[in-house]
Amino acid sequence: MPVLKSQQAVPTSLDFEDIKKIIPQRFPFIMLDRVTDILPGERVVGLKNLTGNEWFYQGHFPAKAITPGAMLLEAMAQAGIIFFHFHSPQQVGTTYLLGSVKIRFLQPVLPGAQLRIEVTPIKVTSSAGILNGEISVDGRLVAKGELTLGIKKSNSW
Repeated sequence: MPVLKSQQAVPTSLDFEDIKKIIPQRFPFIMLDRVTDILPGERVVGLKNLTGNEWFYQGHFPAKAITPGAMLLEAMAQAGIIFFHFHSPQQVGTTYLLGSVKIRFLQPVLPGAQLRIEVTPIKVTSSAGILNGEISVDGRLVAKGELTLGIKKSNSW
């Protein structure tokens, strides 16, 4: 008898190759290097190491590189996809849609930083949810906010 995905053991962490099997984003837009903590329905914690060679630093800003806020938001959204993947494992073949966002950027993030991205649920259903996201660098909170993710079957466009 085959084991259903929902009956499979949930990993406690993911490496880069595991992440690529779950999220739809591809190079150069992957904003997670590792997931260090997965507690289905409770939280996901991921890491992203930023180097001065990131493509977005070429134009943001040439004289003094600062990580764009949109990339920080993208890191939260990708951690949210990982959260939903393990919260609702029956959602195979889905598209994740980012809805409303309330986010605050508290400090600039520079090349060389390691982002610690944590998402926790505020309200979650089987097809959507509001997640709290926080990004810290060296223990200092640099961005926080709420984001809404929706799940849609890929063939239902």
